[in-house]
Amino acid sequence: MITTLILAAGEASRMGQPKQLMQLKGKSLVQRAVQTAQSVSDEIIVVTGAYANQIQEHLSSEEVHFAHNPNWQTGMGSSIRTGIQQIMSFTPLPDATIVILCDQPLVSPSLLKQLIAVYRRLGKTLVASAYHNTAGVPALFGEALFPELLKLDGNAGAKSIIARYASQVASVDFPEGIYDVDTPDDFACIKERLRD
Repeated sequence: MITTLILAAGEASRMGQPKQLMQLKGKSLVQRAVQTAQSVSDEIIVVTGAYANQIQEHLSSEEVHFAHNPNWQTGMGSSIRTGIQQIMSFTPLPDATIVILCDQPLVSPSLLKQLIAVYRRLGKTLVASAYHNTAGVPALFGEALFPELLKLDGNAGAKSIIARYASQVASVDFPEGIYDVDTPDDFACIKERLRD
């Protein structure tokens, strides 16, 4: 059983509007993330924060669970912890969860399938995406690492665990991982890339 945790809790202050709901090719960023995750996931958890009501209403037709992070201002770590707390209530407990951000719209179903394939083939408890000389999300965490994810707080996100277990991490190349949506210029750049 594979779950996917979609982080969509931020305020997007540099964007000046809820970037989770911004449209690319007729779909919002959070909807694109959900539909990408649906290709590989048994269950999907969307972690909300600043725009919880708008996002829940926007995704009302999608089969997802919502986990609200009341401490979303403290950073990504608290959102991951919030999502994992909900996952821990599932029966049976998932074998692994993939953590993705809704502001990386170039994440594809094939990338998530590669993460799972490497996890199953090598038996690694952590498989990360490799880009720009770093390893980061989307990343797959085996159930053995759920207790570590539950300890996260504040700005220490998934990368802090990836760094801690660097010698045990398998990776999948994802050069497009350098593209995320933080500013209007970022959004314009990604729109241009998707036009090709």
